[in-house]
Amino acid sequence: MRSFVTVAVIVAAAAQIGGCDSARTVAARAGLGDFETRCEASLPPTRIEVVTTPVVYGTDKTRSWRELTAMSGDATPTLRALGLTTAEVGHQATIETSGVEDPRTGRVCVRPAIRVQLSATPMTVYIGREIAGDACREAVALEHELRHVAVYEDELAHIAADVRASLDAAYGNRVLYYGSRAEAKRETQAALAAELSPLLAGDARRIKERQRGIDSPGEYARVSAACGGMMRN
Repeated sequence: MRSFVTVAVIVAAAAQIGGCDSARTVAARAGLGDFETRCEASLPPTRIEVVTTPVVYGTDKTRSWRELTAMSGDATPTLRALGLTTAEVGHQATIETSGVEDPRTGRVCVRPAIRVQLSATPMTVYIGREIAGDACREAVALEHELRHVAVYEDELAHIAADVRASLDAAYGNRVLYYGSRAEAKRETQAALAAELSPLLAGDARRIKERQRGIDSPGEYARVSAACGGMMRN
């Protein structure tokens, strides 16, 4: 029997990962004998790490309110977007499989080491050029947009906790058995992607709902009326 290590990196936005069988159902093939005994005794424990990238935003004051309104995707006729925050929520997942191979049969056993890094980048806070340089109106618009930034910061922490709990439940410290190294590499990557895909898609929907809550009619009226009216001519 011989040991081996393979490393794979999966990079995808939350809603763009293809689905396959989850870790709960992939390769739960237990057996009896010396090979299984060695696997249980010699493989390092499963490791799962989930981290978040600090939220950092850039500021852009070159776009007009018409451009920002179009970028927002809101077709409301009365909307005048003098501020806008855009971000791309995504992740990078790395899975390393330390395993043992039976040279007689080609079977392998592994326990994975998984690292998931969550981010909301690139993030840009836009301030309409019509109010850029007006201390009062620019401050009001920025204050509102920073509420959107805070949602991303808060949600990344929640997503990290959700991902960690889900992966702990899916993998535990179980030994996974496969017919070959190639199968182990293919199926461990597919299983991780499938585990993350629906979870991150649901979290993305939750972020959108919270952002819509910030842009309530009452908040829009408050911001529009600030500083004697945000849309001065």
